[in-house]
Amino acid sequence: MWEVLLDAFLDTLKLSWVLLIFYILIELVEQKIASKMHSKLKSKYSVAVGSCFGIVPQCGFSVLASDLYSKRQITVGALLAVFIATSDEALPILFSSLNQKGVWLKLLMLIGAKLILALIAGYAVDLIIHNVQKKKVKAEQVAEENSHSHGGQADEHEHKHEHHHEEEQSTLTADVFENADEGHAHDHDHDHEHEHEEDEEEVDIHKGCCGHHIDDEKESDVKKYLVHPLLHTLKILAYIFIINFIMGTLIYFIGAERLAEFMSKSGVLQPIIVTLVGLIPNCASSVIITELFLSNTISFGSCLGGLIVNAGLGIAYLLKTNKNFKQNLAIIGGLFAFALVIAITLHFII
Repeated sequence: MWEVLLDAFLDTLKLSWVLLIFYILIELVEQKIASKMHSKLKSKYSVAVGSCFGIVPQCGFSVLASDLYSKRQITVGALLAVFIATSDEALPILFSSLNQKGVWLKLLMLIGAKLILALIAGYAVDLIIHNVQKKKVKAEQVAEENSHSHGGQADEHEHKHEHHHEEEQSTLTADVFENADEGHAHDHDHDHEHEHEEDEEEVDIHKGCCGHHIDDEKESDVKKYLVHPLLHTLKILAYIFIINFIMGTLIYFIGAERLAEFMSKSGVLQPIIVTLVGLIPNCASSVIITELFLSNTISFGSCLGGLIVNAGLGIAYLLKTNKNFKQNLAIIGGLFAFALVIAITLHFII
């Protein structure tokens, strides 16, 4: 067992300096683009912007997207694009393991797949919601015209009764996925009423993974660009060490071949379990998934599914800030279903 412990420590130590350099670079990038992302996400190119920014390995961006959505400043599609593109700690770990055979290909496949899927899902969801809302508005206009032409409350009541089921379904869909473009005047009033509250929350959306404020002017450059990346690196290294030790222990008692055989024969259970693990709102889940992928214990499809739903702290922040339970349930449920379909499909193809 001491051998297992020593191997886990040495394997983790090899990644330390690469991860530290990577997180210092990410901190520099994040400081520069956090405010730009805030404005770009609210543009008409929000889905494309969200997909591209989401690739940057920082869960602070998914938190920002959740905050903007809860204030109705971005669409559901833009929010999902950020969530799907986000890989949390997966990319730093893959970058730090580029010396291993085949990791370059795994890295490029993961980035490419997440970017494409984020764009497709984001635009598709916004298009569906837009069409549902158009039908809802059209149905309301027809109902209003018919009520005027029939003239009388009895006819109006009868017409509403005839179209009750259809309008109820349309209303439910629109209510669940309330779009930032709908009800602009209402949102403007809402923003005005909560202007002071949003000013206070503005700082929160710029929090980094370890809880520090990205744009805190009071912090020194040393603390900002060295201390925080160092703390983050130590945190991730601790997770990696624990996972390496657990995997080493399993191999020690079970054997590498038997463990690989078990995972390969687990069939559809593997992508389901990995995708469920990805739902855990903590960077430890993305570390577990990535380490299992690097050791060829899980397939690319399973890894992709787990990382699609692993939006860093974005989902946790969405549940905290957005008080509409139906919306949250629909977003998280839809994201999980999408990830699971992708995971199962690619698990049996690749």
